[in-house]
Amino acid sequence: MRALAALAAIALVAALGFVGWQLVVGNRHQAQLADEVAALRADQQRAQKALSESQGSLDALRQEQTKMRKTLDDSQASLAAASDKASFFMREDLIAVAAMRPAIAEYFMVNGKMPVSQTDAGLPVPESYRGKSLKSATVLPDGSIELAFDANSGVDGGRIRFVADTSHVDAMGLQWRCVTSDYPLIKRVTPACEYVAPSATPAAAAPAGA
Repeated sequence: MRALAALAAIALVAALGFVGWQLVVGNRHQAQLADEVAALRADQQRAQKALSESQGSLDALRQEQTKMRKTLDDSQASLAAASDKASFFMREDLIAVAAMRPAIAEYFMVNGKMPVSQTDAGLPVPESYRGKSLKSATVLPDGSIELAFDANSGVDGGRIRFVADTSHVDAMGLQWRCVTSDYPLIKRVTPACEYVAPSATPAAAAPAGA
């Protein structure tokens, strides 16, 4: 009986020890879980703060992009307005010098060669053609006409040249090629003229109408 009582006491003590150990382990586990939950909450708060800051930066970036877009639109509008004004000036000047080509064509038909100067063609001096953007209109030694423009054209010192084409003169009369290396948007002024990059040759331009 005493042995059984002793064994029962030992078993009870063991059971109590096991229960106590479980309580200790459970408390430690709960504490670890609490720490992990706190860490997760801290990470969540940091993430929310970072997201808020990122959103603020994104809003600021969008505002800056809006300002930049408006500035670009305003600049393009101003450039378009200036180009249209310049095109208008040049268009009027081209109309004013249109009579030069028939005079040169008449000289060629009578003499069988191109005039080499203003005097040969019976035309006034180059500066007499001064217009809203045109500074001068000169007959060159090969019979072509070179127009020089001022800053009102958008390019101070810009030039346009009308080159005579005699290759089909018997069938079509004297034809002209209008070319320029200074005005990339020359089509705004006249569709009969071609922009030729400085590295290209004038021969690349298509014949312009008379």
